[in-house]
Amino acid sequence: MNSQERYRNTLRDLAPSTAWRNATLEAMRNAQGQKERFRRRPLAFAAMAAVLVLGVTGGIWWSVRMETAPNGPGVARTPEPVITPSPEPLGAWNESFSIVTDPGQLMGNNPTNGQLDYMPSRLPVFSNLIPREEEQQAVLSDWARALDLTLEETRWTPGGGEDTMAREPVLEGSCSDGTQMRLSGTNFITLHNSPDLERLEQAAIDRLVANHTSTLFTAETKEETITTYDFTGESRTTRTTFLFFTEETAPELLFNYSFDRIEATNDSLTIHLPYPNRQNGYFLRPAEDAVASFRSGDYWGSDYTAHPDQAEILQVTLEYDTTEGQPYFQPVYRILFTQDYWDEVIADWMFDGVDPSPYMGVGTAYVPAIEPEYQDEVPYRRYFNDGLAHFTPEDFS
Repeated sequence: MNSQERYRNTLRDLAPSTAWRNATLEAMRNAQGQKERFRRRPLAFAAMAAVLVLGVTGGIWWSVRMETAPNGPGVARTPEPVITPSPEPLGAWNESFSIVTDPGQLMGNNPTNGQLDYMPSRLPVFSNLIPREEEQQAVLSDWARALDLTLEETRWTPGGGEDTMAREPVLEGSCSDGTQMRLSGTNFITLHNSPDLERLEQAAIDRLVANHTSTLFTAETKEETITTYDFTGESRTTRTTFLFFTEETAPELLFNYSFDRIEATNDSLTIHLPYPNRQNGYFLRPAEDAVASFRSGDYWGSDYTAHPDQAEILQVTLEYDTTEGQPYFQPVYRILFTQDYWDEVIADWMFDGVDPSPYMGVGTAYVPAIEPEYQDEVPYRRYFNDGLAHFTPEDFS
């Protein structure tokens, strides 16, 4: 089984949710009639592979053929050389990445950027406990009051057990002004359908600052902006506000960046809640070890490249993964990378009328920062489309 087949099998294991499937079908219907060559691309790769089998060093030459007149002597025709193009790595059109105009649009404002040498040799891990319904009711009601929202009704969904994205129970609430609230576990609250999302964002920031301001310290805020583009050239931006104290140590800066943060898009607001329940500290693997793991094909995330060994590493930072389904919130290395052949892929993917030249592809890979010998004790999980988003070296062999 080749790497493309393994990747397809891996994707088949990532069972899509109903919402994701419906959104994908709608996008496909909207894209009907787009470039015919997009659909032909797998055949083009098959043809390329067939040509390469016939190739010899220095290019491909057809054997000399004699073009003979029916009643005359044979006349030799000098063949034209067939130039072998530099092939893109097989599977390039099956790879996945974010589209940006500048790598900095994905780098954010992580406080560990360029500071990994100053991080401690060990960091705590946080147990992601399963809350009871009444505990979630208290958290959601508290934040509704803080944001001056009136909850009219709530709907509770129990958790789906271990090894699933729906591990934590979910409490949803409808407010009198139409705002919808969703609390996952006790980790973060998402708000959407609000008539005044800007007001909610500022109120959430004000409360975050007030919770951490004392007579001795004044909490400050920093921002980061992440921007990506879709195949139509339309952008999507996420603006994140997080706490910052000038006298904080590197681990404290990392904790605030990962947990006490507020993410705002054009249509939603996500409030990441502080998480005080910590475990013992665990030793960290070096960043170089995490990069080597990525290059070997052992990494997590929804972005995929069949050739991680050839990737250009753009940035390596450290953060706590707080996505849904985590049994433990633990530090991970976030690796940004690119491939030079993604420019051609983007040129084929962008819709008609969109100039592809400003765009480039950037992928994000996650590697657990805890030393691998402790992973059985504090297993790492990351999900995509309701399935585990984990690639292993076997997927690339």
